[in-house]
Amino acid sequence: MPTSAGEQDRTVAASLNAKPSPESVRAHLDKILSSNLFTGAERQSRFLRFIVEEALAGHQLKETLVGVEVFGRKPAYDPRLDGVVRVEAVKLRSRLKEYYESEGSEDSVRIDLPKGGYLPCFEALHVPEIEPPAPKRSRFADWRLIVPPVALAVLICGYLLARRPRPLSTAPGSSSIAVLPFVNLSSEKENEYFSDGLTDDLIDALTKVQGLRVVARGSAFQFKGKNPDIRAVGHQLNVANVLEGSVQRSGDRLRITAQLSTVADGYHVWSETYDRRVADVFAVQDEISRAIVQALEVHVAGDPRRRLVRSSTADLDAYNLYLQGRFHLNKWRPEAARKGIEYFQQAIAKDQRYAPAYAGMADCYTWLAVFGWTAANEAMPQARDAAHHALQLDDTLAAAHVSLGYVKALYDWDWPGAQREFQRALDLSPGDADAHFAYSITYLAPLGRLDEAMADIQRALLVDPLSPYKVTAAGMVYAYRREYDSAIQQFKKAIELEPSFYHAYEELHGVEVARGRPEAAQGVIQSMRAVFPEFDDDTADRARLAAQQGHSAEAHALVQGWIDRCAHSRRPGKSCYAAQMYAGIGDKDRAFQWLEKAREERSPLLAYSKVMPAYDNLRSDPRFNALLQRLSLGN
Repeated sequence: MPTSAGEQDRTVAASLNAKPSPESVRAHLDKILSSNLFTGAERQSRFLRFIVEEALAGHQLKETLVGVEVFGRKPAYDPRLDGVVRVEAVKLRSRLKEYYESEGSEDSVRIDLPKGGYLPCFEALHVPEIEPPAPKRSRFADWRLIVPPVALAVLICGYLLARRPRPLSTAPGSSSIAVLPFVNLSSEKENEYFSDGLTDDLIDALTKVQGLRVVARGSAFQFKGKNPDIRAVGHQLNVANVLEGSVQRSGDRLRITAQLSTVADGYHVWSETYDRRVADVFAVQDEISRAIVQALEVHVAGDPRRRLVRSSTADLDAYNLYLQGRFHLNKWRPEAARKGIEYFQQAIAKDQRYAPAYAGMADCYTWLAVFGWTAANEAMPQARDAAHHALQLDDTLAAAHVSLGYVKALYDWDWPGAQREFQRALDLSPGDADAHFAYSITYLAPLGRLDEAMADIQRALLVDPLSPYKVTAAGMVYAYRREYDSAIQQFKKAIELEPSFYHAYEELHGVEVARGRPEAAQGVIQSMRAVFPEFDDDTADRARLAAQQGHSAEAHALVQGWIDRCAHSRRPGKSCYAAQMYAGIGDKDRAFQWLEKAREERSPLLAYSKVMPAYDNLRSDPRFNALLQRLSLGN
């Protein structure tokens, strides 16, 4: 009895999804494993046979089981720390794809390993004939008799779409990536500096790729040690792709595993394991960077054959010391910065032409001076010398231009010179979040070019949205614009990102004082005491309150007591703070005396005199404009 067109359509659709018998799957598996592509590929062959048999037996497959049964891992195997199964799965998918494009192109059975899992799918590609074909009619003609043209078009298009390789990502912003901190799998915990350094170098290399937006270190390292969900990372950082990896170092040997995943579905699209000598670390970094570039289909500006990662030293001991120096610098603590200087000096002793080590040392000295842990007239000249050394060795080192720009802006008050250095850094590395941050907060903001400063700090936040330093900098620009509500939002966000970030609390307190909200300012002080048990200094608030209540002598005694304690502890950098305290209690004469002392000491904080709310009650005094002129900040 003839079937209806609808019944025929359903029969054809069912035949397209027909499942082959276990016997035909096993026969097909034997054919695959005896092919030229799989002969000799022992790991992929063993992997494929195991998962096929498990699937035919109706078993579920977990990554841990595959690791133990196929790759000989111990029962305590943790896939989060050892990505062997994911790596080999990527290789197996690639080998199967190549097989079906060559030797197996006419096979009637197909074995697929879908991304995101380890259970294979089996498919019979032949289509059973519903009616005997008429003589001398083409196969296509028979299909047209069975299936109406529109239905046939839908079936064919759907089938082809299901079979075509899945692209990495075509969504807007697909050429964007976050490199998460590589996990240190070495037996020695102290080797963490090496895995962090490898991550930093990969970020730096990929930042140089034209057309690729790379999340900066400050935001990427917010996920360190947290084993985050890839989709959550992509959402928070607004990227389409994430690179993860691990580093295992033993003696002079390295095992580096890296995998690239798409945020949209969490699938690995590329993965590789490198077993090399430590001496080959730069070559491995370059290989990984180029593999990422190829996977994302972006191109390298200039000569496409040039290395993305180039070694600044041939001395591995110097490189190790440099990585340890950078590891300590990134802690942003005074004792860590001093430790960083020691490591950078040791690296330079090994290789006196190691430009990045000089730049790192310059940043350590600058940080100590800016936050008042070392006298500016002691630290900043050393920072300048180190930055000059770096640039004499390598004028294309963007970080060194930033380092010199800091000195010119915050110590020399040479604003045209600072602009040249920051602009050179941005020309060399347009996507460098740290260069945009520096240009915004240490050049544009002090000059009062606040709209431009906000635009540049937003550029920095585009690639470093979770950096508490850059979020705080945005809050500072808002405060300089007297947009206090927005400033407070930024400071609170920075504290949420990093609850122990002292500078954000300090800036938040300053804004509450500027707004005339003493209770809110005291609330910030209480929060600081909860986070920093050693903190016990609300002198400025108590002195201001005493002055407002008419107790001038008490207010002056409080400020003088604070100055005496600073002198006793031999902590430099107090002059600007003393000036702000005296300004807060209305003693302009003493405020200007301390401002002049700060100028003589060349305090870096003076660079912000033109825009800081703390000096608002001094601005009408002619002495303040004279100070701005001496700082080259006058109108």
